[in-house]
Amino acid sequence: MTLQNIQTIRLAVGVWAAIAVAYGVSWQLSFIAPLFTTIFLIIPVWIGWKVAFQLIRRLIYSLLLGMLISEFLLDFPFICVPIYGVLFFLIYYFDTPSSPPFSTMFMTLGVTIVPIMGLSGAGLSHFIAIALLENFCIGLFFAWLFHLFIPNSLAKHVANQPPAQKAPPPPMPSKQERIENAVVSGSVALLAVVIFFSFNLVAYAFAMIQICFMVGSSNANSTFTAMKANALACCVGGIAIIIVFNLLVAVPTYPYLLVISLLVLLIFSKEIFKGTKRSAIYKSGLTTFLVLLGTSTFVDKAASTNFYLRIALILFAGLFAIAGLILIRRIVEPYFNKSSINMGSDI
Repeated sequence: MTLQNIQTIRLAVGVWAAIAVAYGVSWQLSFIAPLFTTIFLIIPVWIGWKVAFQLIRRLIYSLLLGMLISEFLLDFPFICVPIYGVLFFLIYYFDTPSSPPFSTMFMTLGVTIVPIMGLSGAGLSHFIAIALLENFCIGLFFAWLFHLFIPNSLAKHVANQPPAQKAPPPPMPSKQERIENAVVSGSVALLAVVIFFSFNLVAYAFAMIQICFMVGSSNANSTFTAMKANALACCVGGIAIIIVFNLLVAVPTYPYLLVISLLVLLIFSKEIFKGTKRSAIYKSGLTTFLVLLGTSTFVDKAASTNFYLRIALILFAGLFAIAGLILIRRIVEPYFNKSSINMGSDI
């Protein structure tokens, strides 16, 4: 088998096994475990337990911060807002090529989703934090397990084929660039958090999280590209979940869910590892499918309703992020340009 076939089978079977266990046992927010499994199985190689434990530690820190904010600071906005400003600055400042993969995403998730869910109930923030950590660890375990059982070494190497050269790591941005990007990204994320928390928009927290993810590039063009890609991915995953949802309504049994899920996962996995321009869309489309599968099967809602709402929230998040990045960068750029000139004259 080729390496592409190995990666396709590993992703499809690994995520399918996570679905089988999660939907069969059904623990707290168990549908999130296949989502985390997908994130780590899409990576061509196992990240290693050293990096895995770094990610677990970072997630724990962010969840603890989220619970502290939820318990003690939400009633004191004059304290809470500056603290969020510092947290976002640090999260985006340390988002460098040397950071563990997805660490910024997981840390942002902890300090945003836990406090906003705490607005709905005193104990809900603790429930969300424990469930996220539990499913995160389970997702890591499934990813490690299937990288172990279906390693890349099973692929047949073509004779006399030179080994693939690793792409050079992206250049490390300068300290001033990191500070400027962190200020811009952190300011937009802070504005989103203030708005969503002030108006208690718990039901639309997905849009707030998307804004925090999208502004990480600190570039309006990149954010527009991310918004367009997310919208297309949501369409792909949404169409898949609408078909699957209607099939499950016709035959609402656990074995049928597993059969349909495996077929869908094989289709998505094949497209993801083709290496075409559409592969990135199918990556996000698969995560959309898994999220909508969980929110459509665990609650009494139509899949199409979740799909259209998710599309609307992605478009809103993208437009908010683009407008915020353009506005904030225009405000802060003159200051940083002036600082750069002064530093040059001093030298």
